[in-house]
Amino acid sequence: MRSPAPTLLSLAVVIALAAVAVPSAASESRSDVESAVRGYAEANAVPGMVAVVVPSDGAVTTVPHGRTSDGAPVTADTPFRIASMAKAFTGVAVQQLAEAGRLRLDQPVVELLPDFAVADPRGDRITVRHLLGHTSGLALADVDEFRQPSPASAAADVEHLRRVPLATDPGTRHEYLNTNYTVLARMIEELTGRSYGDHLHDAVLEPLGMTATVATDRCEEEVPGLARGHVGALGVQIAVPEIPAVCTGNGGVVTTAADLTRWLRFQLGDGTTPDGTRLLSAASLRESHTPAPGTDGRYGLGWSSRTTDDGRVRTLHTGELGTFTSAIELSPRGTGAFVLTDAAGRPGNLAADLVAAADGVAPVPPTTDPVRVLQPVLLGMAALTVVAAVIGVVRAPRRAGRRRPVSAPALAVVGGLLLLPALSLLALPPSWTGWTLLLWMLPTGVVLALVLVAGGVAVLTARRLRRS
Repeated sequence: MRSPAPTLLSLAVVIALAAVAVPSAASESRSDVESAVRGYAEANAVPGMVAVVVPSDGAVTTVPHGRTSDGAPVTADTPFRIASMAKAFTGVAVQQLAEAGRLRLDQPVVELLPDFAVADPRGDRITVRHLLGHTSGLALADVDEFRQPSPASAAADVEHLRRVPLATDPGTRHEYLNTNYTVLARMIEELTGRSYGDHLHDAVLEPLGMTATVATDRCEEEVPGLARGHVGALGVQIAVPEIPAVCTGNGGVVTTAADLTRWLRFQLGDGTTPDGTRLLSAASLRESHTPAPGTDGRYGLGWSSRTTDDGRVRTLHTGELGTFTSAIELSPRGTGAFVLTDAAGRPGNLAADLVAAADGVAPVPPTTDPVRVLQPVLLGMAALTVVAAVIGVVRAPRRAGRRRPVSAPALAVVGGLLLLPALSLLALPPSWTGWTLLLWMLPTGVVLALVLVAGGVAVLTARRLRRS
C-alpha cells in the first residue's frame, strides 16, 4: 500500500489550484480603493493594513484599515515591516556607491569584501550585479536561510557561506535568495566603515524625508511604535513575534505609508529628491527597473519584472515575513501603488489591481492563495483523523489478534511524519526554512501532522495492550 503523504500533497495541490481569487479593484476612485481594501481585509482576515495609490497626475489616495495588535487604529503613520521590499533600498545604496566610483557593478565581490567566500572556486567570479539580480549561483536548498539557531549577525551569515557550494555558474540562473542582499549589505559596511542601517539613513532615507523609517539587522528586532504582526487560520489571527533571522539589507526595513509614499514618488521620478537634490541618476534608476542578464527577464536590481499578455511591463516587489506581508508596483505610465499588512496574504494581487485601475486598463487577474484555502481543509482532515483514531481505539479488542503487513494506524504515523516536509515542497525545498515558515503560515498543517502521529500511536498502543 502506498504511503498517504503523496495523496495528501496531491490533494493540497488540487485544492490550491481550485482556489477562489481575491476580489479586485476596478476603478481608481477613492470609494473603489476603499472597497477593494475592505474586501481584501475581509477575505484574508487581515487585522490591520494600508493601501496607497500614486497616480501620474492628481492626488495620492491613502486608505488605512483596521487596527494593530496593540489596539491602535491604522493610519498613514503606523509602522509596518516591509520584508523583501527593502531590497530596492539596498539596490539604490549600491548604485550610489557605483556612481561615486567606490565600486563597479560587474566587479567581483571578493575585491570589495575580502571575507566573502563560498565552498566553490567559481565563487571568485560572483559580481555585485550577480548578487543584485539573484544570479550568484547560490541556492536556497544549500543556504537554508531560516536555520536555527539563527546566525547572530550579517557577518556570521556571510561567514556561513564558506561552507556552502554553488548550485550553478554565477550569472547563468536566477534563484531568489535573501542572502545575496545580506552579502551586499556587508559589502556596504566594508566600503563605508559604518553599519548598513546608519549608511542607509544618511544616504537614502534622510534625503528623501523618510524620517520614520529605520533599517534593522534582525527580522524580529523590536522597533518603537511597531506592533506585532499576526499568524492565523480560519479567520482567527494571533499576534506573535517574528521568526528570528538576519534581515540586514534583505528585509529589515520598517516604515510607514507616509514615508513609503515618498519612496514611491522617488521611484516614479528621475532620481531626485523632493527638493531637487539628485540622489541617483535617471539612467541608474531606469537600470534598477530593467531585468538584469541571466534573470530571464524576471529581476532587475532590487525589483521584480513581469510582462503581461498585452505587453505591459510591470515593475514590482512583494515582501513576506512570518507576520507581515507587503507589495509595491510601478507602471511605465507613471502610476504606482503599495499595500502593507500585518498578516499573511497576497497583497501583490491588490497592488496590481490598483495600478491597473489607475492606468485605466483591465485589472491584472489576481493569483490564487493556496494557504487561505488549505487551512479549513487540513483542519477538517485533522478532525476526521481524530474520529478515526477514537473508533480505532474502541475497536482495538476485535483487531488485536489480526496480523497485517501494513496497518492503517502505522500508515497514519508515517504520513504524519512525512506531511510537514511534503507540504513545504509546495513552496520551498524541504529545509528549516520551509518548515519554519510552514509553522507560522500553515498551522493547521502542523495540527494535522500531530493528530496523524498521535492517533496512529494511540491505536497501535491500544491493540498491543489488548494482545498482552
